[in-house]
Parts: sequence; C-alpha cells; structure tokens
Amino acid sequence: MKSENIISHGGNLLKMATIAGVNPSGILDFSSNLNPLGFPDWVRPLINSRISDLIHYPDPNYTGARISLEKYWNIPKDEIVFGNGASELIHILPKIKKFDLAVIAQPSYIDYQKSIELTGLQIQEIHLQKESNFELNYEELAEILKKNLGKQILVLLGHPNNPTGKLLDRKKILNISSEYKNSFFVIDESFIDFCPGDFSFRNYRSENLSVLWSLTKILALPGLRIGLLLADPKIASKVSEILPTWSLNSLSAAIIEKFGEDQGFLFKTKEKITEWKNGFKKELEDLGVFQIYNTNANFILLEFLDQKYNSSEFEYLLLKDFKIGIRNCKNFKGLENNYIRIAVKTPEENEKLIQSFHSVFKKDPKPSKIKRAKPALMLQGTASNVGKSILTTAFCRIFTQDGFKVAPFKSQNMALNSFVTYEGAEIGRAQALQAQACKIRADYRMNPILLKPSSEKDSQVILNGKPVEAMDFRDYMKFKLSAFDEVKKSYDSLSEEFDMVILEGAGGVSEVNLKDRDIVNMRMAEYAKSKVLLVGNIDHGGVFGSFVGAMETMSEWERRLVSGFLINRFRGIKSLLDPGIRYLEETTRKSVFGIVPFLNDLRLPEEDSLEFKSGSLSDTSPLGDRIDIVLIDTPRISNHTDLDSLRIEPDVRVRIAHRKEEIGNPDVLILPGSKNVITDLNYLKESGISETILNFHKEGKTEIIGICGGYQMLGESVHDPFQIESNLGSAEGLSLIGVKTVLEKEKLLKQTEGTHLLSGKKVSGYEIHHGNTKESHAKSVFQNISGESLGHQGISDRVWGTYLHGVFDEDEFRRWFLDKIRLKKGMRPLGKIQAKYELETNLDRLADEVRNSVNMSEIYRILGLK
Repeated sequence: MKSENIISHGGNLLKMATIAGVNPSGILDFSSNLNPLGFPDWVRPLINSRISDLIHYPDPNYTGARISLEKYWNIPKDEIVFGNGASELIHILPKIKKFDLAVIAQPSYIDYQKSIELTGLQIQEIHLQKESNFELNYEELAEILKKNLGKQILVLLGHPNNPTGKLLDRKKILNISSEYKNSFFVIDESFIDFCPGDFSFRNYRSENLSVLWSLTKILALPGLRIGLLLADPKIASKVSEILPTWSLNSLSAAIIEKFGEDQGFLFKTKEKITEWKNGFKKELEDLGVFQIYNTNANFILLEFLDQKYNSSEFEYLLLKDFKIGIRNCKNFKGLENNYIRIAVKTPEENEKLIQSFHSVFKKDPKPSKIKRAKPALMLQGTASNVGKSILTTAFCRIFTQDGFKVAPFKSQNMALNSFVTYEGAEIGRAQALQAQACKIRADYRMNPILLKPSSEKDSQVILNGKPVEAMDFRDYMKFKLSAFDEVKKSYDSLSEEFDMVILEGAGGVSEVNLKDRDIVNMRMAEYAKSKVLLVGNIDHGGVFGSFVGAMETMSEWERRLVSGFLINRFRGIKSLLDPGIRYLEETTRKSVFGIVPFLNDLRLPEEDSLEFKSGSLSDTSPLGDRIDIVLIDTPRISNHTDLDSLRIEPDVRVRIAHRKEEIGNPDVLILPGSKNVITDLNYLKESGISETILNFHKEGKTEIIGICGGYQMLGESVHDPFQIESNLGSAEGLSLIGVKTVLEKEKLLKQTEGTHLLSGKKVSGYEIHHGNTKESHAKSVFQNISGESLGHQGISDRVWGTYLHGVFDEDEFRRWFLDKIRLKKGMRPLGKIQAKYELETNLDRLADEVRNSVNMSEIYRILGLK
C-alpha cells in the first residue's frame, strides 16, 4: 500500500470511502472513538429549537453554558474556557506562557507534538514501553522536572492516553505537580467519560494543573466541535485572550447547557461500553493473532503477533474488501507498522469486524453469535388510518407472487374485528387477510397480542390467541413489558420458518408519550432488523408535514431504520407532488418509494372500526330498486366486517345508523357483534333504537337479524356473573328470540361450517363468544356439521340470530337470502349469483395496483434481495 493512502486521523470517512469505492455511509468506521450509542435523544429537538437563534451572534461569554457547568459539575464560571473542539485548545496552550520545555509521552495523540512544534518549543519525550503495558514512568517524569527545576515546563498527558487507553495514576500526578510548581500540567480527558469509575482530575485542579474536556466523543457530535479547558482563573483568562471571539457556535453552547441534565446518559454509556468491550476482547483473544493491550477507554490497541502483517496493508485490505475502517497506528510515534487501534462499537458492529478478521487470517468461519436476520419489511404510519394494513396486505401478496415464502406480523393490534384461526386462536382480522394474501393459513404468531376495547378504559387482552383478562391502560403498560418476550418468540418462529416477514406497525410512529414502552413500532423494527417504510395518507392533507414531523420525533437509531416513504391514497396528477417530494427528500435525506393511488372498492375486509366510525362505509346514495339494509352502530360494536360481502351485491344498499333518526324504514336491520353486550343493549334502550326495532317487528315488514352479540340482545336476557365484559350484572333483552345467554369464563373460539336449515345452503365462518345461549322456545335456523344449533328463529320468521361471523360470505346462501327479501318486497328474484365474494381476485388486483405504484426494484435493493 502506498504511504499517501495512510489516513492520519480517525474518522476521515470521505478518504476511507474513496479507497473502498463506496459512499461514506457504506463505511463501518472503527477508526474514530465515538459513543456507539449515538447522540442523546434530546440533541435533535434542542438543535431544532435553536435554529431561529442563528440569526444572532452567540453570547460571547456563553453565560448559559457557564451557569450549567457550575450547577451540574461544580465548576466555577471563571475557570472555564470554551474551544472549537479540544484540538483548538491544545494548539493554544503552548502559547499561554514562555515555556522552556514541553514534556509529552509517546505514543500519544499526534496533535500534542504538532501543536508544540508549531511554537518552536523543545520537546522531551517519555517513551511508553510495551513491556510495561504502556504505563507512564512517573519516576522518569519527576526526574525530567527535577533536572529542569528552574524552567517553565509544559506537561501534556492523555488521561486515558490515545492510542493506548491507559489511565494516569491520579495520586502520583498530583504529587508530582504539587512538588514542581514551575511545571504546568494539562491533563487531556477527552475520553474520560467512557471509563468506569471516578478517575477525572476535574475536581483536583490547581494553579498548575488544568484539564481538557471534550464532549465531542461522549456525545457522538464530532461535527459540532465542543471542547473545554478547566483551569485556574488566571490561566483561563490568558487562554481566552488568545482565542478568537466566538470559538463556540450557539448550537454547541446550547448542547453544553443541556448536557448536565442528562447524566444518566453517561452512566448508561459506561455500562454498555464495559459490557461490549469485555465481549469484544474475548472474541479478539480467541483469534490468536493479536497482542491485546488492556485499556480503560472505548478503544483497543492491537499488535500483530506475526511481524509479516503490515498495518498499512491491513487497513487498505479491510477497506477494499469489507468496507471497514480501522486506525492504522503507523504515524503514532513509538508504534511500528504492526499496530492498529479499533473502537468499541455495538455488538452487531463488533461482530462484523471479528468476522472480517476471521476471513483475512483464514481462520475457520466462526459461528456468529448474532443471528443473521431474514429479510423483513415494515410498514409504519404517520398516524392511524393511513393505510398501513392494506399496504402490508399488498406487499404480502406481491412477494408471494414473486416466489417468496412470506408471513405477515403485527406484534400488537387494537381492533374489534377479529378472526379465529383453524387452531382456535383469536387474532386481528387484518392479519388473517394478510395471511391469505401470503397464501398460508393464519395462526396466532402473526398477531401475538390483540386488544379488544370493552369500555372507555378497559380492553380485553388476547395473548397468543387466547384471552388473558381485561386491563386498563396502566395495567397493560406493566403487562406488555413481559408480553414482549412472547412477541419476540412469535416473530422468531415465523422468521425461522419463512423466507421473509412483512411487518405492520400500529397507530402513529410519532407518539412520543408512548415510545418508552413501545413494542409494536420502532422497537419491533429494531428487534426484527427490518427496513421501515413510513406511510402517509395524502387524502387527509398535510402528508409532507406529517412525514417531516414524524421523522423529527425520532431518535437517531429510529431514523436509521427508516428507508423512505410511501404516499398513500393520492388522487390527481402525480407531477403536482414534485415540489413537495423534493422538499421531503432534501429535508430528511430519505427517498419516496412510491405514490399509491386512492384505491376504491377494493372489496376487502376493513381492519378496524376507524373507517366504519367515520361514516365512509355507509351508502347514502339513492336506493332505487335495491334492498335497503341498515346496520346499527353500537358503542362497542365488533366484527362489522360481517356485512362486507353484502356490500358487493349490485342490488343492495348498506347503510350505517348511529342514531334512531337515521334508521329509516329498511328492508333488513342487523344488530352486529359487540364487545360489551349489556352496555350496548342499554344503549339501544336509552337511545330509543330498541323501541324502533320492536315497532318494526310489529309491522312485520323488516327482517331483523342479530349476529353474535346482536343475537344475544334479541334474546330474553343476558347475564354476566363473572363480570367478563362489565360489572353491570344482567339485562333484559328485546325478547324477540326465545333464548337466554350467560357469559362464561371460557371463550369459544373456532372455525365453523354448517347448513341453513330452510334453504339447505352451506354457511361458514367462525365463532368468538363467551356467551352460552340456551333456547327455551326457539327454532334452530342453522346447524353445524355435528347437528348443533348455530342460531335461532325469533317469535316470527322475520327475526333470527346466529353466532356465526361471516354468515353471509357464502355466495349461494347470500343470494338465496337476498332473493327472499326481494320476493317480500314484491321484486323479482335474481336467481343467479350476482357477485362473488372472491378475496383472491381482489388481493391480486390490490397487489397489481400497488406494484405498479411503487419502486419495487428499490425495495428489493434495500432488502438485499436483488
């Protein structure tokens, strides 16, 4: 390797990228010793909040920063000098006095020597010996000072030293500095905050001992350059006189002000660095190719045991073949061309370096401790109801069409529309549809946690397909921390079994009040190592602001997970979005992966009650010669998707009635499922809707149907002795069907097939209910294949109820039922099936629409598949 390629400082990403032939973002950099945790979460919002202040000059005295340092670190305001990084202060210090001699240890940070040489000052070096583990020879230091007793001597030492990572003996340094008053000690503590324990000289300063402190490394903000000198007021004043005004910009000053409030960040850093470093060193030792020097810092000095290895060539090889940067130590005085320095980074990053070493040294491939993640794509949203579920469904079908074995996954879903799997597990209806899009059988692993609101405060918690109990928000917050372990097991199982997983987030990604206990959005993406596409609904307006705002609430690790954006539900000319897309991509440095049009009439089940409650699913167009069906919207409605198959029929209008006045005079009235039957039953009575239903029965013109909870409401009574759904106890039903219901502790969950007894037509669907319903004087309407009743007729043949969700999904029964209503209206029956409830065809149509609207080649690229 040519000498001109040697990189003289760590962190020169551009030069490393040039050698490697990639963009700087493609380099895994072990050459710079920055905090692997990244900068704290408060940095971005703090900087954003101070942007407007950039029209003013900074306070030349940095008053706010001084006050903060005194408050949180007990450093007097007149003993602080601010610099544009510690390096600027290092170059100033040799100029503050007429020094006769400078003493530095070698090897050490190369700017120590450089800054002194620029002043023409003589340097005396103390050579750190590898035989003594690069420990400073304190006797030699004292002897130098003793020999030059009458001279002004600058002593510049790293604590810990760079590149050896060794700490000074604080007691010995204090004794020496106290004895030799003509000497001026500068202790460089640029890396001290990575060292476990209290080793700093900050509170042990004197007239002839000052401390350099850098926040650049610990806060992972090398681009801001934040250096401090903590010194005797006279020294601080002299240094300030030499420095130009405003060495520190106002953003850096703001960081210093805030820094003291978050000392927990320092504790967490030390804890993680110690943990990760110990594991890293063990892996390095197992290689058997390095002499590994003990270090107190966040970096490790390595020496090749075999002298045939050359650090310059090794640096070049790692860059070219692995896109990994290390610190070649050739230009550290006292280190030969067989030393390298590497930073301690995250376990995943450390593992990549170890694997590259195994390859270079031709060691047997080491089984990775970090499991290689299967490709995973996650759809998260700027808000609820932006189309995450339907787009997740689309990508499930797209990748399945492309030959991959795909599974859907949503760790936690809050929805009232649920589905029962073949094994009898309850999951969200959306995940069942996504499984169908993948052409696989749905199972509980695809939605390990389902929340079904049962009141304004409580939700029934379904874990791994089975009910646990009703919990309020606080109880659930405690529960879900342990439940996340179950979520991970489900995900790992799916990831092991399938080629790829398509994940769906929940709600809005920018719910900052919930982020600390997130298990469904970014924390899940982090665990799955998935690529995230952020979905925004342009039909609601403000999509670009939503994208930018969502990104601004994210921590850096979250932003790194986001690959780009999907603009959903667009109507109009796409080119009109160009200015907004340019702004979005320039602001976030993330790409727009597609613009999906507003897809109407998909004929697919809705995810939950949001679209339903908005009223957009209610057909209020002129009735014409159609059948008028009204669905009663109760406060705790569930599984309103039971009517989706009716909506596709050309001779049907499905309306939704929230109030008595909206019911009108329908041909069919349907009471839907309910998550809290007694509460909804009381609502029917209090709102006057029950009176309207009873009047319809007397008039005999309207067919009255109850499904699941609605079936129970049409009965004579509902009892809840175990307070499964509420503490209301019991309620009288509408007494239109001769049945009584008791809610039992155990929940019945199963898929069911049966027969409609009058027509002989097949029906199929699933049952989800705690209710044990007994007939007293009612005739069966449906029977399952075992001859058990699935529902009963009421006191007239125009009233009936059933536990079967999806009762209208079979095309032949649905047409028979509608033709029966047509006859009663005096209309000719149509006879033949008019519309097929074919989800397969509709899923293919959805996939085609989305595939043609997004950049699939780019999506394949980010997934590493093409």
